[in-house]
Amino acid sequence: MNKMKCTGLGLALTLTVPGMASAEDIRIGIAASLTGAYAPYAEVEGARCMADTLNKAGQGPKVDILVEDTRSEPQLSVSIAQKFLDQGAQVVTGIPFPDSLIPIAQVAAETGATVFSAPNTQVEMQIAGFENFIAGAVPDPVNGAATAEAAYAAGARSVVLFKSADAGSWSDMLPEWFGESFEHLGGTVAGRLSHSIGTSDWSPQIAQIRAMQPQPDAVMISSVLPDVGILIRQLRASGFDGLVIGSDGFDDPSLEGTVADPSALDKVIFATHGPTGTGSSIDTFLADCKARGFKVQGIFDALGADMVLETHAAAVRAGSVDPVAIRAALRAEGGNPGVTAEVISYAENGGSPVKTVPVIGFKDGKRVVLQDSIPAFVPNWR
Repeated sequence: MNKMKCTGLGLALTLTVPGMASAEDIRIGIAASLTGAYAPYAEVEGARCMADTLNKAGQGPKVDILVEDTRSEPQLSVSIAQKFLDQGAQVVTGIPFPDSLIPIAQVAAETGATVFSAPNTQVEMQIAGFENFIAGAVPDPVNGAATAEAAYAAGARSVVLFKSADAGSWSDMLPEWFGESFEHLGGTVAGRLSHSIGTSDWSPQIAQIRAMQPQPDAVMISSVLPDVGILIRQLRASGFDGLVIGSDGFDDPSLEGTVADPSALDKVIFATHGPTGTGSSIDTFLADCKARGFKVQGIFDALGADMVLETHAAAVRAGSVDPVAIRAALRAEGGNPGVTAEVISYAENGGSPVKTVPVIGFKDGKRVVLQDSIPAFVPNWR
């Protein structure tokens, strides 16, 4: 195959009909949470939009996107990923948690395919050291450290951590990494409260917070919507006026609607993967996708676009659609182009990218960027 010429951005997509793809195509199989608890965080539409763009540009290999719904069930995502591998996918992904991704990485290793989880942040995959695994987002300890810096800079000195084992280290350990970073800066962890994903009545936890003397300056939680929006609303109704600190689970456009009162967002901050909703270049990309009929929602679609754009650029760079050659080019020095960052590099960390971490706050109900940097201190998690 002749060396292919690298291209920049250009956008729209096609769904693959099994058996119709060319041997010179890139096949990316997404076992996606189109329904269920994790549906707000699916990367599918952004991946489709970017594939459509690249295919219309017509330079380099065609990108075929294969999609099936996992219903947010980890075991089903493994079965779907295996189907995609049987169809010759060079890249596959599933629900972005270890109970899905570890078995997918194991079966993908047999074909040489890469498991590229656009929204994965959990450290389990990095600790396991799968050579064929790549995450599209920075690990949770980095996310927690960035938010701790912003919370301390905003004046918080004591915090209560909300913890849940329901989504692994993302909901259980990310608050602890935040707490370690917060204490490194001089703050205090005043307590820890447990919760379950799917909570709609936060009155037991709020009663414990309101009974604390002195009152904490902040609470920190890593969880999903609508849970976190309901928590904010109920905290404000109880009279709690401190910071509510979150992770990328806050980064869905439904947050504002779930909270309802713009003033209740004034002391909400969260770390995420790109400054969506602030007039950024990512917003421009998402607006273009929407105008072309793709049902993109936010930052997770941008991460899906990263996965497609980086994979395509790597194939161009390698001059091959061989899965092992693509992965080598994904990890090569100098990185590859992205949507959430101009260049995304895996050469330094292997399975996780080097990126700044935007921390988002609100002013008059509108999102604003409080900081966008690599945190100075990150807890040891390896």
